[in-house]
Amino acid sequence: MKVSIEDISAVKKKLNIELPSESVDQEMGRALADVAKKANIPGFRPGKAPKNIVEKHYGEEIRGEVLQRLVTDSYLRALEDKGLDPVETPRIDNVSTLAKGSPLSFTAIVEVRPQFEIGAYEGIEVKETPVTITDEEIAKTIDRLREMYAHLEVVEGKALDASHTAIIDFEGFREGKPIEGTKAKDYTLVLGTGSLIPGFEEQLLGMQKGESREIGVTFPPDYYNKELAGKDARFNVALKEVKKKALPELNDEFAKDIGEHKTVDELKARIKEDLEVRKRSEQAAAQREEIMNKLVDVHTFDVPDGMVERELMGMARSQAMRAARQGMDLKNFDIAQFRLTNRDLAVKRVKGILILDAIADKEKIDISENEVNSAMVAAAQGSGKRLDEVRKYYESQEGGMDNLRMSLLQEKTLSHLLSKAKKV
Repeated sequence: MKVSIEDISAVKKKLNIELPSESVDQEMGRALADVAKKANIPGFRPGKAPKNIVEKHYGEEIRGEVLQRLVTDSYLRALEDKGLDPVETPRIDNVSTLAKGSPLSFTAIVEVRPQFEIGAYEGIEVKETPVTITDEEIAKTIDRLREMYAHLEVVEGKALDASHTAIIDFEGFREGKPIEGTKAKDYTLVLGTGSLIPGFEEQLLGMQKGESREIGVTFPPDYYNKELAGKDARFNVALKEVKKKALPELNDEFAKDIGEHKTVDELKARIKEDLEVRKRSEQAAAQREEIMNKLVDVHTFDVPDGMVERELMGMARSQAMRAARQGMDLKNFDIAQFRLTNRDLAVKRVKGILILDAIADKEKIDISENEVNSAMVAAAQGSGKRLDEVRKYYESQEGGMDNLRMSLLQEKTLSHLLSKAKKV
């Protein structure tokens, strides 16, 4: 087999591959013999038809299978012989006609993993500050806990104000006709949250329990229902109940209710520990990012476009999912603009991945099956799903398990680098 390589770029190669006619004839003969053993041709017993008759009936099918097998096998052999590490599926072109007595030639254009020298990666300087927790931080955490455990109490004899929660029935009308999807009963409206159309809440202030009121609003120009965007509407609102938030008293009983704490002091000590763990985790994440940025800055090499495109698509999918969770109409998500804006970041991420892979290979860092399983257990606990559901999800995604292992390897490599870093 003859193989020559043309450098299109540092990370894109053109392979010119030629198989000798002997290899082509041998593979054709083997394929024909295999088909002949099973061929069922009228006038002959199964598997007993002469090869020239078999070729007449199945020649096109045999040539197609042989061509695919020869191209695939010779391409893979060429990669191995030349020590190339592809990162994308090749583009096969210029395939010659498959015929007995003739060589088979074709070209394969493929993107490969870049070759580069790894610079110094131990002793990288990262910023580190002492982790301290103030009394104010503990107090704010306790306040948030009290908010989480607050309950609503009925307010009697008072007009609705901005500190209250209203239980209301409402329905929207436009030009005297009900608007579909704007009717609700026993709706809990927390005043001040802005959860409804702008101007809706403010017009309810001062209402008394049992009172009904008609109010006018204008739907925002970017309202998700384009037929209503920017349009005026009237709403009939009935106030059924007024409630207020009641915070639990900060005492030992409260401490017992939210965990295994006997006293408020024990609760505060636990909060301090949790805050310290979180701050250390955040600092370690910032340090890993600092290491990654410094590694990328000191390594200069081209990255394969295919890897950048994959990274961009993954970033776009993540952004679209976040936007959808926030209620954004994905029709307004400009993926072309997103790709343009974030291409430099995608290139930087790909460079980081390639550098970490090279360091992991040099340091012989790998991921065990136990580490993969532990990651899935953590994902299950974090998402509230069963372990088998999480495993099924990764296995159902194209490259899901490989991507998980790659992510774990990168995090493990960064943790290794952080352990060798110089903290200043």
